[in-house]
Amino acid sequence: MNKNMAIISASQLQSCQRMLFMSPLALGDFLYLKTFLIALKAQNPHITLDIWLDDNRCTDTSWRLSRSAILQQWIASDSSFNISYGCTKSASDHQAQIQQAKANDYDIIICHSASKSARYSQIAREIAPKAFIASSITKQPYNGLFNRLIFRHSDHVIALDTSELDKNHHITDRFYAVFNKICNVTLDKSQFMPTLDIPNQMDSVSKKWLLNKFNNQDRQGKLYFLNHLSTNTKKDWHLSQLFELITLLAKVSTDGRFIINVTKENFDETVQKVNEFTSQTSFQVVVFTVEDHFFELPSLISHSDFVITVDTAILHFAFAAKRPLISMMRSKKPYWAPPASKQSHVLYATEGKGHVSDISVETVYQQYLTMVH
Repeated sequence: MNKNMAIISASQLQSCQRMLFMSPLALGDFLYLKTFLIALKAQNPHITLDIWLDDNRCTDTSWRLSRSAILQQWIASDSSFNISYGCTKSASDHQAQIQQAKANDYDIIICHSASKSARYSQIAREIAPKAFIASSITKQPYNGLFNRLIFRHSDHVIALDTSELDKNHHITDRFYAVFNKICNVTLDKSQFMPTLDIPNQMDSVSKKWLLNKFNNQDRQGKLYFLNHLSTNTKKDWHLSQLFELITLLAKVSTDGRFIINVTKENFDETVQKVNEFTSQTSFQVVVFTVEDHFFELPSLISHSDFVITVDTAILHFAFAAKRPLISMMRSKKPYWAPPASKQSHVLYATEGKGHVSDISVETVYQQYLTMVH
């Protein structure tokens, strides 16, 4: 795209001192988006780039606040970004955060959301009355007839036309199209896929954790990283299915080590059930949850020999870390699936109600055997 065609002109970017990117980010979103945010910063190094990831729900739901906190740790680890505004637990905290952002006098705000764009547009204008606000949306309400009213707080609205993309495009193709059209971010397609650099000190922490949890030096077999839960029950596998799978995997990997990843809210219950399960077997199974820092999670994944997970950030981290991977997904948004390769395979829920739990244990196990033999 020619620079003159970008929504935000070259002169606007040149004169911009501070920019805010607003999106209700989850971990997987940020893994892929950060490539283009970093490119935006690299092409405009004079701009201070901040990120607003508050989803505006104003609830004290523990998993929501925990996910927000670890995402902010991740953002803080990258020098491309300055301030991040996380999820708030009350309306008063939310308003206080708006006032905090308002004090930073943003020149440009980019809003990117599938379902919250109108609200973000309103908040953006409250934060920066004089800023240039561009809103990126995935669908146009009422075919765009009322865009001028719905997005009256924005200076420009862009709706991604997926017909311009390849039929089998990836989410990174969508993100690139958005950033290219809004502010002329330019990358080769070979640069779209994310990388995940683990700090050396976190690598040491993971090695110590593994030695502590799997302390039988005679049973240091293949390390499996397993994740059966998501933020939507339709995308969950059952823990009983995971236990069945472990039983099958242990037949071909007698000294295998199994890590079950859960959120803090599910940790105690899962530990109890795992203890009941392992008390009747010799299987090496431990439960993991992030305790102190975001990088604990991708670091353990990077040490794993095989990852099997439902549709959460885990599959994207495993893909970025180039770990052998089986992911279980619903078929609603295939562009989120990792590109197929010899070491990455997606099993889609096509039976029953189309829930991930409709994918059988045997199907997963047979796919594993296919990939390792």
